[in-house]
Amino acid sequence: MGLIKKLVIGFFLLLLIGVAGIFGMQYYYNTFYTKVPVEVKTETVNGDVFYLSHVLPAGKYYINASSEGTVEKIVILDENSNVLTESEAGSMIYGSSRPFKVRVDYKAPLNVDSYKVSVGIYRLEKK
Repeated sequence: MGLIKKLVIGFFLLLLIGVAGIFGMQYYYNTFYTKVPVEVKTETVNGDVFYLSHVLPAGKYYINASSEGTVEKIVILDENSNVLTESEAGSMIYGSSRPFKVRVDYKAPLNVDSYKVSVGIYRLEKK
């Protein structure tokens, strides 16, 4: 029984360290990096839509998407449109040594003809 208790406590300790690391990374990039706008757009749209960026050069980026509906996911694609990673959050920090594209999927709110969506892609540069 002592071994199982140690494993459970170790699991939750690792989980806590991981969550602290994520928030620490967000704080670090927000504090010590400048956000240089690469592409910032707001549009009024109808129905479920998606946004696809042009090919972005290698580097670190902050991607922020918002909508009056729902931001379903942010997907990072390589130059051949293969999925590299995705996030179901409205914002993310992504760094790559290869060029990539960003795709944001939006879902329309119920009983609304048109709604606003926005996306901001910012290059992170050391202060």
